[in-house]
Amino acid sequence: MAAAGFASVLAGLDVNWDLKNYHYYDAFAFSEGRIGWDVAPAQIQTFHNPLLDLAFYTLVREIPSPRIIAFAMALPAGIAGFLLLRMLAVLFPAGRPLRWLLIAAAFAIGMTGSSGQAVLGTTMDEWQPAMLLMAGLAVIVESIARRGEASLAALALAGLAAGLAMGLKLTYGVFALGLVVACAMRMPWRASLSAAAASGAGVLLGLAITYGFWGAILWREFANPFFPYFNDIFRSPWYEPVAWFDRRFGPRDALQALFFPFYFAQGSLLVGEIAFRDWRLAALMALALAALARRAFARGPAPTLALPRDRAWVFLGAFTLASYLAWIKLYGIYRYLVPLEMLSGPLVVGCVLYLVRWPLARAAIVVVLAGLLIGTTRKADWGHLPFRGAYFDVAVPEILPRALVIVGPFDPMAYTIPFFRHDARFVSPKNNLLDLGQQNLLERRAAELIATHPGPLYSLDMGPFPTADPVLAHFGLVRERPTCLRIRSYLDDSSLQVCRLARAALYDSASARSKEDGRR
Repeated sequence: MAAAGFASVLAGLDVNWDLKNYHYYDAFAFSEGRIGWDVAPAQIQTFHNPLLDLAFYTLVREIPSPRIIAFAMALPAGIAGFLLLRMLAVLFPAGRPLRWLLIAAAFAIGMTGSSGQAVLGTTMDEWQPAMLLMAGLAVIVESIARRGEASLAALALAGLAAGLAMGLKLTYGVFALGLVVACAMRMPWRASLSAAAASGAGVLLGLAITYGFWGAILWREFANPFFPYFNDIFRSPWYEPVAWFDRRFGPRDALQALFFPFYFAQGSLLVGEIAFRDWRLAALMALALAALARRAFARGPAPTLALPRDRAWVFLGAFTLASYLAWIKLYGIYRYLVPLEMLSGPLVVGCVLYLVRWPLARAAIVVVLAGLLIGTTRKADWGHLPFRGAYFDVAVPEILPRALVIVGPFDPMAYTIPFFRHDARFVSPKNNLLDLGQQNLLERRAAELIATHPGPLYSLDMGPFPTADPVLAHFGLVRERPTCLRIRSYLDDSSLQVCRLARAALYDSASARSKEDGRR
């Protein structure tokens, strides 16, 4: 935990796009009861579960030092690493030759993945659910070590941990599914059904605990507990009936789908927007295929696993494969794979032990492979700055009471909203969720508020080339140019601005009167 905390501090101040767009705003909006007050100022991410972000929001409000905040945000990664070590102690039990070398290599490979390093201590919220998931996997592995087979209680507890993780971050649904599939791989079929039922019930309970309250709020406000996602199922009138899956990433054809880790190992834009390099999953695929080939073509008795607790190894392999297949189908975004990066360590080492017979050769290959995988890794960077003063060094200009602020499209700006007057209302009619002219109730609410708001109007966008001008023109609004004021913000180099707005007809009439007075 200390190592994770110090590594986070050394990385600097987290200023990723999602933080500026929604991680700080969502917690603020939840704590202030603004879910029906503002209209999508953090774009589609306005409607994400704020539970994880409340921890960061509280740290920022209560602790003045951003270094202490960065340290605290990385602690879940340290706990996840401890849980990985517990599994490794079971997978490589006492008495095995070179046990500590194998554990050290597996741990080093698993904890130094590109995504894991990139999101360490950040608000991208990957390590907190990964910590819970690793707890669930450790429970099953240790139960197998004690009993030879995981108990139904252990399966249910692991499902609960996976469900808690899924509720905190819905993308962890792929790992919850992978867990249930791996638990169900038993014989006979009655035992398989019992295992799937126990783990599945745990998943549902965990999901209800960490997501149920938020799903109830979204149902009350928007008639969809996952709004705006899965609206093809719930048919909420607040948005179009679409599923809302991001299809920008993932394999483009069948060949890529079969060998996808080899395509994205060099940081291909097939799996994200930020460059990176990581050969872990490609190496694991190559070694796993070699192990399967040896198993299939072995003559005589099946080759020994050379690994005790083989049921635990089979479980982890099945979980990894099922989760990977669900991920490649639904998301294809590499930074979601922190748990599989962690498991790549023991699975890579396990494959080497299965394929190579001689102990010293095994040790040499494991050391060389660990060195190559760690040495060639280049982590992504979602944005960091040197520490300076408070976490958010933000000062907004004073605006008039009961103002309506129109947020410009696409740029992440909602992190500044908590620093404005709390009676201000923020509306974003065009962003990565809404578009001008849509007929859903959310867009209509935004348009109605802009058209009928009786108080002062402002725009919030980036300068010096404002992005909100087409939106303002659509609603018949113009800037009162001398009134544009900069927002001091370390995170954006003070490039944000707030401008007073006027309705075009009134503004033209006032300008004409002013010119007439000048001529007189």
